[in-house]
Amino acid sequence: MVLFMVVLLTLLVFRIIDRAESFLRESEIFHDNTQAYYLARSGIEAGKLEIIGSSLAAVKSGQNYTGLDQPWATPLINFPVASNMFLSGIVTDEDSKINLNQISTNGIPNLHRVGQLEKLFTLLGLPISVIPAIEVWVSGTGTSQPPPAGAYASQIPPYRPHGAPMDVLSELHQVMGMTESQFQALEPYITAESDGVVNLNTASETVIESLDPSMTPQIAASITQSRPFRTMQAVSQVVPPAVLANIQGDITIVSQTFSISAVGITGNTRQAARAYLTVNGSQAQYLSFRVGGNRLLGQIESLIESAPQSSQTTNLSIPSP
Repeated sequence: MVLFMVVLLTLLVFRIIDRAESFLRESEIFHDNTQAYYLARSGIEAGKLEIIGSSLAAVKSGQNYTGLDQPWATPLINFPVASNMFLSGIVTDEDSKINLNQISTNGIPNLHRVGQLEKLFTLLGLPISVIPAIEVWVSGTGTSQPPPAGAYASQIPPYRPHGAPMDVLSELHQVMGMTESQFQALEPYITAESDGVVNLNTASETVIESLDPSMTPQIAASITQSRPFRTMQAVSQVVPPAVLANIQGDITIVSQTFSISAVGITGNTRQAARAYLTVNGSQAQYLSFRVGGNRLLGQIESLIESAPQSSQTTNLSIPSP
C-alpha cells in the first residue's frame, strides 16, 4: 500500500511538472508573439513617419515631388532593436500602380482604363479574357461578354460578384478565371487603394508603358532614366507632346497613397503587419490595417527579400513597441 502511494504521488508530481513546463512554454510563446506583434506595429508607425518626413522635406525645399531617392523608399532589413529582436519593413507607393477600380466610373466601364489594363496584361503575358470578369466584379457591368450568370453560383460555396469597387486587392482571387499564378504576376503592378493617377517618379517601366498605346518601351525607359521629376514641366521635356496629351490626366509626380509592410521578429517568432494609408503634408490617415496570417507573412518577406540588400537602413528611429 505504501509503495502504491509512493508511485501515485510520483506520477502526480511528474504530471504537475509537465503541466508547469507546458504552461511556461505557452507563456514564452505568448510573450514572444506579443513582442513581435508590437514590434511590427512599431515598424508601421516608423514607416509612416518616414513618409511624412520625406513629404515635408520636399515641400520645404520648394520641390514638391515623391521619388525613390527619398528616405521612405529605403527598405529596413533585419534592423536590430534589442537582444534577439529584429525588424524588417518596406514602404510601397500605391500611386506607382494601376488601380483596378478605375476601369469603371459610376458603374460605367472606362474604356481608356480598360485599355491600360489590357496592355498591362499583354506586357505580362497574361490572357486579357479575364478582364471582362474584373469589370463585372468592380462595376456590375462590362464592355464585353461577362462570365455566365451561374458561374459564381456553381462555386463551392456559391457567391456573387461584388458589383462595386474592390475594398482590398485580394478580392481579385474571387474573380472568375483569375488564377493564383496570374495574381502573383499582377500584384506588383496593380492596386485597389490609390486615386487612379500614376506617379512617374515611382512607377515601373511596365506600368508606365501600360498607360497608353503610344507609350513605347523606349519612352518608358527614358522616363525612368530621367527621374526624379520635380516639376511637370520636366516631364514634358522627356515625354513627346502627343503621348503626354494622352496621359495628362493619368499621371502625377506627387504620391499620397502608400502601403507599409513590416515583420517583427522575437527569437523564433515572427509577426507580420500591413497598413494602407494616405499622407497629405503632416497628416496621415489609415485606410486599412491587417495583422498576422502565414500568407501575409510570406508576401511581406518575399517583398523584403526582393529589395536590394545594399539599401539597408541602420539609422531609423523605431517607436518603442
